[in-house]
Amino acid sequence: MALFQTNLMPVGGKNLSIQDLRNLAKNEPNEFIRKIQAGVEQKKLKITDIRQWDYLYMALADIPVQAQMATNKGGVRAITASAFPILTGTLAISAINDSYDAVETVGGQLVTEMEDNKKVTTMVNLHTLDKNTDEVKDGQDFPEIGTDEEKIEIRHRMNGRKLVIGASAIEENEAADIVSRINALGEIAAEWIEEQTLSRVIDYHGSATSPVEPYVYRPAGTGTALYSATANTPGTMAPSGNRVTNNALVDETDLEAARVRLATMKNARGKRIAIPYSERILLVPDAVVGTALKISNSEYVPGVENEVSNWGPRGKWRLPVERIVSTSKLDDFSSTSWYYGAFKRQFIRKWKLRFEYVTLGQDTQAYLNSRVAFQARIAWDCECGAKSYTSVIQCLSGTDSPKDE
Repeated sequence: MALFQTNLMPVGGKNLSIQDLRNLAKNEPNEFIRKIQAGVEQKKLKITDIRQWDYLYMALADIPVQAQMATNKGGVRAITASAFPILTGTLAISAINDSYDAVETVGGQLVTEMEDNKKVTTMVNLHTLDKNTDEVKDGQDFPEIGTDEEKIEIRHRMNGRKLVIGASAIEENEAADIVSRINALGEIAAEWIEEQTLSRVIDYHGSATSPVEPYVYRPAGTGTALYSATANTPGTMAPSGNRVTNNALVDETDLEAARVRLATMKNARGKRIAIPYSERILLVPDAVVGTALKISNSEYVPGVENEVSNWGPRGKWRLPVERIVSTSKLDDFSSTSWYYGAFKRQFIRKWKLRFEYVTLGQDTQAYLNSRVAFQARIAWDCECGAKSYTSVIQCLSGTDSPKDE
């Protein structure tokens, strides 16, 4: 009786014991799957609800259930597996998603997301060309505009993790360890994607003194340093470059230097680009976020009597808190370098493969070989690319890039 009471699980709005689950899987397999899915979708059933993995394993491992599995071509196919991996696999996928979402990230604020199943994505930037004509006289033909195109490549990067749980861990009911390892899959995936995104946005490798792969900027497929303090580099649309050296974030004059440099950027017609202030973000490492917030909250310029700060609450270029983006992960690359601009205009995060989950139970070769009772795997394929170099300014405290510090 005690076993029945301690193993009640809310499934699909109804509390079911392990024996109830066994009977349901054995007699009504379709209803078993429906209730499991409903319980997960309604957040009424979680992996942490399993208190007795050993009893659950013994009760469900020998019951075959037919389920539908999605294929990589968008279809479905029927598979037969035991009720145990179907239940625990569904719960594991939900737990992995929840643990992924629980990791605080800022990468999504810095990129425009896109989906493309090609290994190499080619993006075409069409540039409008115009003749320098400010008036058309009577009787004259109107000048015809032209276009040219710039091709940018975004590549791919596959990654993933798996976990293997032996039958002995389940038989000994190592619940805390099992749940911890399942949650770790989502946490690790979130952290890898965040770190990858940040490293690309700052072009950690490609804009070093000695550039190396991976590059975030690939015009015509050629890896090219994204940030440079040299005039007309990476191209002529950055006449003063897009890197400001000796510009540590100390006060509003440093923000002004970044703003002025951003204002020098030009389009293909040689005209200055007007980037709305509402799209601009200040990206800073955790080490200087206090300084950034202090500047944005200061109404007046420190040390100057009654001079309103342009970057303060009443200033024209004020930065609301939501547009000051910071993460301690940026400090792993540099605790002094910072960035200002319209990131989503410049950076694309391409998903060749969104998160793909696979779970397997004891009816596999691995169980025959070494008593592996449960396996879970998460895989993803994403990469970031820069489609331009004119929307974000990199500021260095000295002259060394983050990788050279």
